[in-house]
Amino acid sequence: MLVATPAPIAGRKLRPSLRVVSNSVSKGQQYLQFFGSDALKRLHGCAIAESDRGADSPCERLAQPLRRPQVGFGNPEAPIVFISPSPLDAASASNEAFTEWLDHEGRLEHHMTADTPLPYFQFVRAVMLAARKRMGQKLEKHDVMDSAFHTWAVRCATENPDRVTDAALNQCVDRHLQSLLARIAPQAIVAMGGPVARHLWWRTMKTWDGWGSMTTLHGRVLDVEIGNRRVPAILSVHPFQRGIDLHPEVIGIKLAEHIRPGAFQPGELKAA
Repeated sequence: MLVATPAPIAGRKLRPSLRVVSNSVSKGQQYLQFFGSDALKRLHGCAIAESDRGADSPCERLAQPLRRPQVGFGNPEAPIVFISPSPLDAASASNEAFTEWLDHEGRLEHHMTADTPLPYFQFVRAVMLAARKRMGQKLEKHDVMDSAFHTWAVRCATENPDRVTDAALNQCVDRHLQSLLARIAPQAIVAMGGPVARHLWWRTMKTWDGWGSMTTLHGRVLDVEIGNRRVPAILSVHPFQRGIDLHPEVIGIKLAEHIRPGAFQPGELKAA
């Protein structure tokens, strides 16, 4: 049985982060190059197959044949992966959503008419700021995109990530997320929201001893198995959870303990 531990990964050659600057290659093409066509074909065909199963599918009310499951956004060569239960909608699950928010965040009218992605990007950027500060570094404008990849346990969009069922999550993690994480090979994972934390807790601990609310587990580190590696997974409240203090600095400090300062330096994207 694996045990919860805050110990950093040892003996592993760390890969630098990629800063994507080319406008000639689309994100879709970059992800196709990185993840490979077979993995993305399985992902994109999944919604059709599960929709055809009807009530026999745990994704009955999630999978829609005309809406493609999402692979994620950000930099898959980065040292950090943020995992949410599911995308809220296809439009919010994109590189463009963050770029638009970032370019307009200083405008008062944007804060007054904040759209869906805003709380998420505010939270993860505060996490990155705390991690950089802990390591004595300055936050870069595009750290949220260049130094992290953002993905989901369930790939089909839902209006409320916390309503993702355990059955749908288990199937989607086994079918897609495990292989994607093995390909990304992150140095650390931030697992946001109860459904993701609950899945990783049981998969790692094999007991509910010590389990509690997300506010009490916020910042807890599990040593999870990804492929033939063990990776620290930091449990976190989800930024869309209301009525609580999110404490992003707690997650940022934990990240700083599990990644090396040089991991934030630009690198090159490698094909699958």
